[in-house]
Amino acid sequence: MEGLCHTYRSNLYRNVRFLDYPNNTKKCLLPCTALSVVKILEAIPGCYDKTKVSGRQTEGKIVTVINRSEIVGRPLAAMLANDGADVYSVDINSIYLFKGGRLHKVEDETVESCVRKSSIVITGVPTKSYRLPTEWIQKHTTVVNVASFKNVDQDALLQIEGVTYVPMVGKVTVAMLERNLVRLYENFHHPDRRLKTAGVGGEEQPQGKAPWYGSSLQVYNAIVSTAILALLASKK
Repeated sequence: MEGLCHTYRSNLYRNVRFLDYPNNTKKCLLPCTALSVVKILEAIPGCYDKTKVSGRQTEGKIVTVINRSEIVGRPLAAMLANDGADVYSVDINSIYLFKGGRLHKVEDETVESCVRKSSIVITGVPTKSYRLPTEWIQKHTTVVNVASFKNVDQDALLQIEGVTYVPMVGKVTVAMLERNLVRLYENFHHPDRRLKTAGVGGEEQPQGKAPWYGSSLQVYNAIVSTAILALLASKK
């Protein structure tokens, strides 16, 4: 459900976006937290260029991601690179560049030099003591804090001209989890799934007959309500 199993992870790192090539009717799941950052960036003017085709909408952008965990940092760097950006992936003792579907180890860059040249900076350091020096941030940069701790001095950051700051991504992450639930249902459990693959032994649904589930919105509400009730029950 979180898009972190072997199938979805390997497809992500190979930039394979569908499970059923060449029909391309079943979209892959993506890791929820990383996907939430992408969706936030898509909503911020200047980060994604929607006039370009898919896979090139961040072309020309330089991004620094300070975190390379298998849950957030690495898949996020791959997703942004798959959309066309040059992404510096920073960890404790190394820097890698995700570019053009390849991973390159970088020896002649520092965290400071990467951040200074980036128009998008994403921090995900899970320690209270870490602070990204705000003097590294350039004008009109977008900064996203993914960690549960604030990795940047917000007051100092907002003094920089044109900076866009996103202090947390948790609520969008929950929405992306719900999105994955709906996608799993549509990919594997929807009564009309066989009808979407024409000619593969599916039974035609009678014309004019309403489906048993009413509407996709009702299914969505049912799944979300069930998930919330399950979480509440598990805490008792």
